[in-house]
Amino acid sequence: MTKDEKEQLVTIIESEIQKLKAKIEELKQFTQPIEPDCAIGRISRMDAINNKTIFDASMRNTKNRLSQLEQILKLKNDGNFGICSKCHQSIPFERLKIRPEIRFCANCLKR
Repeated sequence: MTKDEKEQLVTIIESEIQKLKAKIEELKQFTQPIEPDCAIGRISRMDAINNKTIFDASMRNTKNRLSQLEQILKLKNDGNFGICSKCHQSIPFERLKIRPEIRFCANCLKR
């Protein structure tokens, strides 16, 4: 990986981190507990609980990806940045641009 590619990748990671933090703040309003004395109908309350479950899952996934990106960003100066953890080959730059937190090349991921 060239120095320019590495800088571009770090910029992409930092941008994704900011987007995920904004998304988490947005999801917080949808993951608030549903009050039992809320004046909505029974069916509407069931829908609200179901929607909350979906938003909770989205929040977990977003926080997980944020954590992975923050860990990868800490490793940017490590010699293994952009290197497959299993076969120790370079992960293609185009793949890293899409999922910078990925730690395995496509071949190792298939196995």
